[in-house]
Amino acid sequence: MRVFVSLADRSAANYAYHLFKEGFEDFTFVGLTDERLERLGFESLGGYEQLSAVGFTEALTRLPAFLKLRRRLLEEALKSDAVLLCDAPALNLYLLKELKKLGAKKVFYFIPPQVWAWREKRAELVKKADAVITLLPFEFKLFKSLGARVYYEGHPLVDLVKPTGKLRPPPGTVGLLPGSREGELKRHLPLLKEVTRRLKRPFVVPTLPPFTERVKQALPKALVLSYDGASYDVFYGAEFSLIASGTASLEAGLAGHPHAVFYRVSPITYFLARRLVKVPFVSLVNLLLNRPVVPELLQKGPDELVRALEEVDRSAVKEELKELKELLGPPGVLGRLRELFRELFLRG
Repeated sequence: MRVFVSLADRSAANYAYHLFKEGFEDFTFVGLTDERLERLGFESLGGYEQLSAVGFTEALTRLPAFLKLRRRLLEEALKSDAVLLCDAPALNLYLLKELKKLGAKKVFYFIPPQVWAWREKRAELVKKADAVITLLPFEFKLFKSLGARVYYEGHPLVDLVKPTGKLRPPPGTVGLLPGSREGELKRHLPLLKEVTRRLKRPFVVPTLPPFTERVKQALPKALVLSYDGASYDVFYGAEFSLIASGTASLEAGLAGHPHAVFYRVSPITYFLARRLVKVPFVSLVNLLLNRPVVPELLQKGPDELVRALEEVDRSAVKEELKELKELLGPPGVLGRLRELFRELFLRG
């Protein structure tokens, strides 16, 4: 059976790797993937790095290549027995719309767009998928209320966030997570360098192998790690972390790790986002707990980051983070999702 997958960002590709590395030997996967999935035997039509722009102005520079890629992906999806679209609404909502317009069957959306945060009208398009698989409990309730065929088995990170035991950082260690996209590194590394200059602390930076040397040069005072699971070791071993907003904040939260979330985008992107986004928080930790447990430092400078690092009550944050695992489902999420996907791929 041939399954087309559109894994257009690192988090989606990571979940797919852990989901499909066992139990799907009788399937052929093709689509937008990454190196780890290629090693599993996935046929790659490109990597998610091609779509790594962040923000409104940043995305414009990559528009021609993006349009060319999505045409090719649509052609390949139409040749497949089932289609799995993961996150990345800029690409995957287009594919969903065109596939359903052309009569495609077994088109599934895993990790739907955050319609609860902005552009809620997209939910009407998501409903056209033959099934929607959510990772957050409030998303399940939302799509259920809209009449979608929706499933929720918990969040894969409940099973994945575990220390490897490779790192034993000294007391007082601070984790620095600048993000995993080119634009994020460009904006965040100078900011974090200034933080390391101001504080006499041991710093550790988990990053991806392609960025290792760049991060080492930008943050010479920090220990830079690029092995699989390094960020989890940081969350279980460091005292505190400064984390670029994204999945890493939720991972830290599940590890019970005190942290602050920061992020920088272009002024025009920030201006537009402030007017379009309709939720009170950017961190999934705060959204899930429905209160400001971890500081959010958007468009802030080194003064604010240093202040958060020095002033946040670690014990109080750890106590509040204990609720997260209860909200995101019992262990065994990956197994439940594997069973669900096999059933969907085979029977629709």
